[in-house]
Amino acid sequence: MFFLLLMKNINRKLKLILPSLFFSILIIFFTKSCVGIKPALQTEQIPKNFVPAKHLVFIGLDGWGGVYVPKANMPTVKRMMSKGAWSLDAQSVMPSSSWPNWSSLFCGAPPEQRSRENFPSIFTLLENSGQTAVLFYEWDEMEKLCSDSAAEKQEILTNVESAKKIAAYIKEQKPFFTAVAFDEPDQAGHSNNWGSKAYYAKLKELDILIAVIEQAVKEAGIYDDTVFVLSADHGGSGFGHGLDNPNHRKIPIVFYGKGIKKGFRILSPIDIYDITPTMAALLGLDIPPEWTGRVLYEIFK
Repeated sequence: MFFLLLMKNINRKLKLILPSLFFSILIIFFTKSCVGIKPALQTEQIPKNFVPAKHLVFIGLDGWGGVYVPKANMPTVKRMMSKGAWSLDAQSVMPSSSWPNWSSLFCGAPPEQRSRENFPSIFTLLENSGQTAVLFYEWDEMEKLCSDSAAEKQEILTNVESAKKIAAYIKEQKPFFTAVAFDEPDQAGHSNNWGSKAYYAKLKELDILIAVIEQAVKEAGIYDDTVFVLSADHGGSGFGHGLDNPNHRKIPIVFYGKGIKKGFRILSPIDIYDITPTMAALLGLDIPPEWTGRVLYEIFK
């Protein structure tokens, strides 16, 4: 009698345990079978005939909010958008301020995932591959983006004289990677309001500077082998930025030139730290495992 009761109790428990046990085994099997499988976006959408660009020019505008682009008088930028790939909804990290975002952009990962001091940036990749790089910067903190051995560094201002300085360097040196970081329209926003007449006037001025740099690439004879990337660190509203709202966090991103689809609006979500993995892929550089940003393969022609 005792034996029968014991068996009945065991059977009852098995009925309760077995479904959960089966489900757990199924999950373990599925997880192990998927280890090492990357998303299709990262492996299956690289065009078979893709040829890396020989030059890349990145131009960053501090405080350039995506929500302000439609009304802006920026014919050069809008032409690049119409003949390239673009989004006005790329997302900055929090806080939506300069250093967390510039560093995330160039390092391919958000701040919380960059714990060690020697975390690789795109400048690290360029130095390791023996490629030439130059960083033109206006905000002093930007000098910290890379070592002196990784890139030549030159200070600039947001004016035509500095644009001509950049243009002369490109025509003479033809660098593999050129990074330009203007400290505007951020200052115009802080002084006069994001979306003010002064803010839009500064965007118009910046468009002229971008045109000067683009013309230099043409005169250097490297235009057909160059990709241009335009973006920002954050937007803003009122007299400031740093909040978690679209005016502060949405930034433009424009890819234009060799190997880029034309008139392609990027509808998939984009984080600011996706920019550098994409630039690295466009240049044929190996992407470090530490980078968590994804390559925007959907923009490749």
